[in-house]
Amino acid sequence: MATSTAYPRSGSPSQNKGNTNARIHPPVTILAIYPLTLLIGSIYSVISPTARSSQNFGSAGPLTPTIATDVNVPTEHQPNPVNYFARKNNIFNLYFVKIGWVWITAAFLALLLTRPYYTRVPGNLRGKRSVRAFLRYTIVTSAWFLTTQWFFGPAIIDRMFVITGGKCERLPAVIPDDTWEGVKVILTAAACKASGGLWRGGHDVSGHVFMLVLGSASLALEALGTSPSSGSNTSESGQVHDKDGSDGENTAAGDPISKYSTKFVWIVIGLSWWMLFMTAIWFHTLLEKLSGLLISVSVVYITYFLPRNLPSWADIIGIPGYEPAVRIE
Repeated sequence: MATSTAYPRSGSPSQNKGNTNARIHPPVTILAIYPLTLLIGSIYSVISPTARSSQNFGSAGPLTPTIATDVNVPTEHQPNPVNYFARKNNIFNLYFVKIGWVWITAAFLALLLTRPYYTRVPGNLRGKRSVRAFLRYTIVTSAWFLTTQWFFGPAIIDRMFVITGGKCERLPAVIPDDTWEGVKVILTAAACKASGGLWRGGHDVSGHVFMLVLGSASLALEALGTSPSSGSNTSESGQVHDKDGSDGENTAAGDPISKYSTKFVWIVIGLSWWMLFMTAIWFHTLLEKLSGLLISVSVVYITYFLPRNLPSWADIIGIPGYEPAVRIE
């Protein structure tokens, strides 16, 4: 007799005919919602006179501003756009998108600390599930950090901008260019704009699109996979596995804390999608948005879909809501 590990294939929920409560493992095609959102937003930005005029108003300002530049950049040549969401200092941009990974982290912790899938199971199983969830979070957070914040100096998107011919323009004369501070101003978007310069000329990968897609997709896949309503898990061969934890999960499905936590997570996901749609309409070129989308979807695929077809990878980071059954062949 031989044994093998059974994992759900992409698009196939872990279920059999007798199990009506299988966990939800969405197919990879669910990610199509993101390019569709960007496409619709970009089309609207072209055909809407309001969108075109708002983009023209913002063309003289920073393309990917920080909170400081959103608030402090001179506005004498930048009339307020007609649409509230076209303003870079709108409250959702300042306090949700600009600190987006704080919200993503809070939502992830809410799942980890309140979901019965993690909290109402034996200690050894809880530890295993929590470690794997943290590994997945570490992967997506590292991708976000290296792409948008720091990559052995300037972040990846800043390096791409400079490599493609971008530079910091209209720098104040008081900024020296032979010091580390001067180098940072020249090579990083945040330092350039905080110093009063304009980040222009290169391929400006949309950090907003990257972060919003990566954060919302990872949260949605975690939330769906560990949903309390999914009950016990069953392998494709019909063998129930992880039975020792399913009873506790089912009895805790009505926990009000878990319910409110789930609502918070889906609010973060929903607002992320809405701000992605607003970004698609009001900011960046289509190519810049697609670049951010491509990077983020690649990370999501490696973290959440590749393990379904690569058991050795799944053994390390797991699949949300799934522990493999051992088949006897």
